[in-house]
Amino acid sequence: MQCSVNVLIEWESGETSWQLLHCKDMAGICDCDPVTVAIYARENNLLDAKGWKLPGLKKLAKTEKSILRHAKQAKLHSFRTKPIYMYGFEVPRNHEQAMAIDQRNGNTQFANAENAEIFMIDEFSTFEDLGFGCNPGPDYKKIRVHMVCAVKHDRQHKACLVAGGHLTETPIDSVYSSVVSLRGIRLLTFVAELNDLEVWATDIGNAYLESCTQEKVHIIAGPEFGDRQGHTLVIRKALCGLKSSGLRWHCWPIRPLHSVPVPH
Repeated sequence: MQCSVNVLIEWESGETSWQLLHCKDMAGICDCDPVTVAIYARENNLLDAKGWKLPGLKKLAKTEKSILRHAKQAKLHSFRTKPIYMYGFEVPRNHEQAMAIDQRNGNTQFANAENAEIFMIDEFSTFEDLGFGCNPGPDYKKIRVHMVCAVKHDRQHKACLVAGGHLTETPIDSVYSSVVSLRGIRLLTFVAELNDLEVWATDIGNAYLESCTQEKVHIIAGPEFGDRQGHTLVIRKALCGLKSSGLRWHCWPIRPLHSVPVPH
């Protein structure tokens, strides 16, 4: 059974194709994406047109506010559920997905990346372990942490532990930390080129953990912490994700290990 209405769809790739609006025997475009169809029908005054009087379509398009809310919910659902790929590798959103991907691929690449991140964090004495069921006090805010995974261009699997700083209140004092701009880098490179100078760049691993945090926060360790799962851990260092970590790192006294002469 064919539908009396067909719509021309332009896909994200730029290609176009005619699709059924709705059909009893097969799924039409309205069944796959009713929010977008409702918005289109409302903007083009098609809600009462022949073939467009579909169940729930007019209700969905009743108000602009409702349409926008449903559209945002649809986008958010798609963002949270669709798989993410980097350089051909599926990237997990959390620890559980990381373990599932490792099991499916028959390796331990993401598990190794998480273990390396936890080991490095422990090297900086980032957490104070209070054990099971301990309460650090009413002054401490309970937050969450999660692993952010990535795959580099050389297929190296990386993991970074990030604190849920959005769960804390913004400190009364300023947490602003200046960063270099792209324009500044271009000017520096331009001046160096004009004066026949060499430009040196470096990346400091786990830089924020060099400094201590003044925020009073703690977490309950998850499965990524191994034997410490369920322990109460107080965050003592400026863990990435906390609102004041950038400022703590910016103000921390750093002395270079050695000086590098700049050629003239």
